[in-house]
Amino acid sequence: MENNYQLSRIHNYVNGLMSKEDMYTLEREALDDPFLQDAIDGYALQQGVDAGRLSLLQKRLAARINSQASAKNKRFYSWQRLAIGMAAAVMFVTVCTLLLIRYLPQQTAGLTEVEIMQDHVYAVTLTPDESYNGKPVGGWQQLEAYLSENYAGEQDLRVAAVVLAIDKTGKVVDIVIKDKDLADTDELLKLLENGPKWNGSAASFHLDIHRLSIQ
Repeated sequence: MENNYQLSRIHNYVNGLMSKEDMYTLEREALDDPFLQDAIDGYALQQGVDAGRLSLLQKRLAARINSQASAKNKRFYSWQRLAIGMAAAVMFVTVCTLLLIRYLPQQTAGLTEVEIMQDHVYAVTLTPDESYNGKPVGGWQQLEAYLSENYAGEQDLRVAAVVLAIDKTGKVVDIVIKDKDLADTDELLKLLENGPKWNGSAASFHLDIHRLSIQ
C-alpha cells in the first residue's frame, strides 16, 4: 500500500494534480532521497510507465523503503544497547563506591586502634608525699590520666621520688628525679613541664609507669 501510494504521488506530481503544499512536500523529500528524485525524473521523461515498468519501480521502491527501515532499526537498537550498558556501568561503579565508603573506614579505624593500643597503653600510679604543699590542678588522678594518655617512651618507669618547684603562676620551674638507676627521663621531664598547672610552691611524689599487656 505504501509503494502504491508513493507511485500515485509521483504520478500526480508529474501531471500537475497535486496542491502546491503537497508538491512542495514531495520536492523536499526528493532532495533527501536521490532515488525518489530519479523516479520522478524517469516518470516525467516517459510520460507514465507501463505495467512492467510500474512493477519494477514498485519493487525498487519497496527495496529502498525496507533498506531504510532496517538501517533505522539498527541505529535504534545500537543506541538502546549502548544506553543500557552505560547505565549498568554507572550503577556498578556507584555500588562499589558505596561499599568502600561504608566498610573501608571502619576496617582502617579498627586496625589503627589496635596498633595504638599495643604500642602506647601504660598504667600510671602516683603516690604523693604529703609533706609538700603542692598539688596538681584537678587532682592527682587527673595527672595520672594525663601521663597515661601522653607517655610514649619505650620503657617502664619506676621513680623513687620526683620533686617539683612551682612558681606563682602554677608552672613547674624545676624538676629533680631522685633515682640513679633510671636510664632515660627526657620523656617524663617534657610531660611534667608541659602538663597541668599546680597549686602550692613544691610537690613530690613516687611514680610508677608500666606497660599493660594486651591479650
